[in-house]
Amino acid sequence: MEFRDAVAARRSAYMLDDAIGDAGATVDDVVSALRSIAPSVPSSFNSQSVRMIVLTGDDHRRLWAIVEDVLRAKVGDGQRFKGTETKLRNFAKAAGTILFYEIDSLTDGLIEKYPTYADSFPVWAEHGNAMMQYAAWVALYDMGLGANIQHYNPIIDARVAEEFSVPGGYRLVAQMVFGRVAAEGAPKEKLSGDEIVAVGHAKE
Repeated sequence: MEFRDAVAARRSAYMLDDAIGDAGATVDDVVSALRSIAPSVPSSFNSQSVRMIVLTGDDHRRLWAIVEDVLRAKVGDGQRFKGTETKLRNFAKAAGTILFYEIDSLTDGLIEKYPTYADSFPVWAEHGNAMMQYAAWVALYDMGLGANIQHYNPIIDARVAEEFSVPGGYRLVAQMVFGRVAAEGAPKEKLSGDEIVAVGHAKE
């Protein structure tokens, strides 16, 4: 796709499966694409504090089993949990999950070096992580795949870190589920570009 077409096509896809080969992609293709784009995504003061871990196959399914275990322990096994259970099991049917992390020690180093911006560096780090997530999301759509983003952190962090040997100092920020789009979601109303973008003029 052209970049603007990929941006326009990107949306949250929740009905995913693991048949990414039918979309002309492989797990290796996904990893290669992420490794290709990641160094070029901007970060505050070139901090490069984002890290990604890609889980596929049994590891991906194990992740969503952990999320289900943790949530079930918090909210119980009653009717309230049934909708959540269905949603989590749909995530598990996808091809994989990209875990997005922040290395806060890199941000702390910038705070120490440039104390004038101390309050801003954590915010800018989140901006950088969001840009990495968006770049990955558009890249997946460019490959013919769909994705959605979830935030079950921090309640799953310890279990996930232990299960997948996540390095110390990594803080989980988001989980991006990806796969072949098995069913398109309903269209959503969007503001027009004219409503979002204005041209500013200085006062005369």
